[in-house]
Amino acid sequence: MRQRRELDFYQCSNELLSRMRHGGVLCTVTDESGAINVLTLGWGLLGPHYYERPILAIAVTPRRHSWRFLEAVPEFTIAVPDDSLQDAVALCGTKSGRDLDKFMAAGLTPVPGLRVRAPSIAECPINIECQVYAKVAPPHLLLTPRHRERPLEEQHTIYFSQVLGTYGWSDA
Repeated sequence: MRQRRELDFYQCSNELLSRMRHGGVLCTVTDESGAINVLTLGWGLLGPHYYERPILAIAVTPRRHSWRFLEAVPEFTIAVPDDSLQDAVALCGTKSGRDLDKFMAAGLTPVPGLRVRAPSIAECPINIECQVYAKVAPPHLLLTPRHRERPLEEQHTIYFSQVLGTYGWSDA
């Protein structure tokens, strides 16, 4: 039986950034009713401290189904995949949770979070639980000039979060 084990966020940060650059990472969210969704992200910012905790910022456009989840429950989990999950990452980045259960379609197993309501993903070797402490909604100047050319309703909200825990799995 696999058990969750705590990991050092900073020792996982290179893998997190590498996966963002090469295919993306998975982000899980939940809404107030307990429904869950997963999306692929290829952008994020990491920082060393927010009151003793690492920080992680992500950007999600209101066009994405997951945006309303983040607005309702400002927590998320970043699940860092390995090479075996390339197809799942691609599916979660090209299909909408409005149209299908992406966990089921991608063959991913949600595992209840320890410190957030958003689930971890059992198949991902690294899961980072985050709680949003601030968000910056458009219009703002944090986006690139190209992104700011889009209509306002398509521009990304940036969510700044504190990392509450970083976890992996071990066989018991």
